Amino acid sequence: MASSYPSADSGSGPIEEDVATPRGCQPPPSTEQHRPSSGSQPSDEEEAPPSQTTASDVDVLASVVGPYAPTPALACPSRLIRGGQEWLPVQDGGKAWTKEPKADHFFDTLHGSGEDQRGHFVVRCRVCALEGVTTTNMLRRGKSSNAWKHFDMVAASRVSSALQRSRHAAVATYRTDANHAPKAGGSGAGGPTSAYLTVPRDRVISAEQARPHHVRLVLMLVMTLSPFALAGNAYLHKFIRGRGVPYTTPSPAGVRDVLMDVYLFITDRLRCEVRQLQSRYRGLPFFHLVTDLWTERHGSGSYGSLVLRCVNPDSFSILELHLGVTPFAGRHDHENIKTWLLQQLSRFGARPQDVSSSTTDSGSNVKKALRQLWPRWIPCAAHAIHLAVKSALGATGQTSTAQDSRSGAAASSRPGSRNPAASRLLRRTRKTTAHFHKSPASVAMLNAVPLPGDNGARKLLTESPTRWGSTYLSLARLFTLMPRLVGFGRLRNLTAAQERRCIERADWEPVRHLIGVLQPSYEASMALQSASATVAEAFELVCRLQRTMQVPSYPCPIDHTEPLAVGRDAILAFLDADKGGTDVMELDGRLYEHEQVYVTRTRTATSMCSEAATVVSVLQDELDKRFFNEMDNTKIWLMNEAVLAATLVTPGGGSMLKKVATRRGQGDATDRARAAVRATTTHFLDDRPAARSRRGELESERKRCRTSLIGWDSEESRGAFDDTPGELTMRELDRFLMTVVPDDYDGALGFWAARRDDYPLLHLVACSILGATGSSSASERDFSVAGLVLRKDRSTLLAEHVEMHCLVRFNAHLLPSDLSVIPRLSQDERSSARTNMQPLTAEMRAGGTAVGDSSGSDSDMFLDESDFEDGDF
Repeated sequence: MASSYPSADSGSGPIEEDVATPRGCQPPPSTEQHRPSSGSQPSDEEEAPPSQTTASDVDVLASVVGPYAPTPALACPSRLIRGGQEWLPVQDGGKAWTKEPKADHFFDTLHGSGEDQRGHFVVRCRVCALEGVTTTNMLRRGKSSNAWKHFDMVAASRVSSALQRSRHAAVATYRTDANHAPKAGGSGAGGPTSAYLTVPRDRVISAEQARPHHVRLVLMLVMTLSPFALAGNAYLHKFIRGRGVPYTTPSPAGVRDVLMDVYLFITDRLRCEVRQLQSRYRGLPFFHLVTDLWTERHGSGSYGSLVLRCVNPDSFSILELHLGVTPFAGRHDHENIKTWLLQQLSRFGARPQDVSSSTTDSGSNVKKALRQLWPRWIPCAAHAIHLAVKSALGATGQTSTAQDSRSGAAASSRPGSRNPAASRLLRRTRKTTAHFHKSPASVAMLNAVPLPGDNGARKLLTESPTRWGSTYLSLARLFTLMPRLVGFGRLRNLTAAQERRCIERADWEPVRHLIGVLQPSYEASMALQSASATVAEAFELVCRLQRTMQVPSYPCPIDHTEPLAVGRDAILAFLDADKGGTDVMELDGRLYEHEQVYVTRTRTATSMCSEAATVVSVLQDELDKRFFNEMDNTKIWLMNEAVLAATLVTPGGGSMLKKVATRRGQGDATDRARAAVRATTTHFLDDRPAARSRRGELESERKRCRTSLIGWDSEESRGAFDDTPGELTMRELDRFLMTVVPDDYDGALGFWAARRDDYPLLHLVACSILGATGSSSASERDFSVAGLVLRKDRSTLLAEHVEMHCLVRFNAHLLPSDLSVIPRLSQDERSSARTNMQPLTAEMRAGGTAVGDSSGSDSDMFLDESDFEDGDF
């Protein structure tokens, strides 16, 4: 016999099948196989004498593989030639290759007399011999693994006969059942679950041994978003029992208890991190808070997300502490929001004075609450750009149904739209993408249309009302599939709905131009969502976007029947060969030529369509209104202390502030930035020795009694003229502003990491300031996970379980590798923890809105209900 898994110990080759080798497939030379036939050539295997096996041996073989006809081939050969050497049968009482007595029922064992044959054996499969096939295997040093694998290999072989497969499978099952037979009086032993995989199933695993596996099971449920009922699923139990493991999954109540233990352990770890950061920052406010409110889709529950963001002063990297998604009870007014925020901060040991700034969307309720607690409030730049793009594309900020109910109009005319032409165009494209999103037949027909150079099957992308940049992505995918959509419209036997959803040729020109003018906003909003970006980088992106939207022309893709290159490797190869000779732009992983399209009409160059030109005009106004609005101090970034301070401590930031202020005509902002940094340094705790004790004063007086030397200055006057840490920090700031941005500049955090010794105090102040962010995307990501937890089939999940689920999922990296160190709490401790987790209760005010309603805030609604009223997708 030879195994298909060769081993250095066994020296075996591929397995020999018990049928004739197909044409063109010769058996490996390392395997000896012989089927007696008339007229065959003499073989190395001589005619064997009658078998020496007893009747009981024959009965055992028959009881395992079933009855068979007597055959001379079953007799053990008197000698065997394998590998050019002679092998003889092992005599009774001689040394064998295994101590398992049942091996003699299924193998004939032979050994050699040569010096190099000592300790090696050759075995012949007796089950194969029933069909007249001789299969041997070399067992070097008596290693038996490949010998027993032979039965599994033949049982799974496709070229073996059905009879041989069933016989070999019966032997494999017989040996497995014998090895795993229950033993009387079995008892549990110490060790992990893997130690029980090959032991009898009646052994017992103790509660201490099962504890880490309970924790792993709960983590699996959390990280895979599985319901708690999976722990009691019958199929899961069958899977575990099939592995021969005595482990029993906990009950649903046990799952909730383990989840509580893990939740409290992670909560303690977060508190420890907060304490360490507090001691490291020496009194400076260093936390930058990101928060938002959210109402679940399939219920009325309201939740809030809280993320504390800062710079780790040891590694100079951005650190985000996700404090979970917790229930929010009561009306969404600023008083309740303040109470909820302070409650969450105290739960994790964070103090209000530790918070330096906050970042949220521009909702009036959240903005009012945050500005009352911490004056340094930063509006979410990504959200503001999203709202600016919505307005430029013709959105009105309210649904058509709401407009009709207020105006009494019979039709939804969308009054107040600043770009009705773009609104009508997008309405047609949305209905087209929605049709292909809901019609698999139309998608199959669309993918069947040939597209040279791009044969991959793709779908159109639908817009999401609250997903930043989804309109640009939808239009880009629409453009890359334009040749197929044109071909789809020419197909015969289209239904009426399919014909209605074909985009007209006149619409392709505005789509191209809209892609060109929306690309800068998309790139800026995507960059703002980076978890490692600072607010200074966000300010630079906003300034770059504001300048970009004032250029006279924009690159727009040219209408092509096929892309120049598809995929990263192909694009790089094209750029390498082109040497910059072609004006190209990448859309959706595809390379296209582009042309400069001018906003204003010209005679010699391509002019932009009215829809795109209006987008440019409205975007210019919206960006000025949301980022440089002199009428509203909360919407002018050149007056925002958090933005100015972070920009000033960024290399080259002082120069940028001067240029931006000069360009906007708003005066030099450097003085305001210096005042913001100085206000931060006043929180520095003086780490110099405290006032001397009475004993220390006496020791000093005794020292003066032993000397008559006059000091350079007196002890009394020394402390009066010492500089405070704040003053020393401002001196370091002056020295920093005089430096030139280094050639190897790799971001603000990298700069301070390399020069922490040059600025021993300022680098700590810079870290406390640079943790501010210009986007609330951290909370948006938390709500995305919460939306996956609170699915339609889990709408009855308790709010406290949602909170524990989200906190564990966000902070699973804080768990130790040895899960047994997670303490097991008592039921009283768990009950007390659940009591402390009760959501904030607040009385509904007279005339207030229902639970979960939000007060005045910029609407995220982008799609009108009329866009999907036809119902003919």
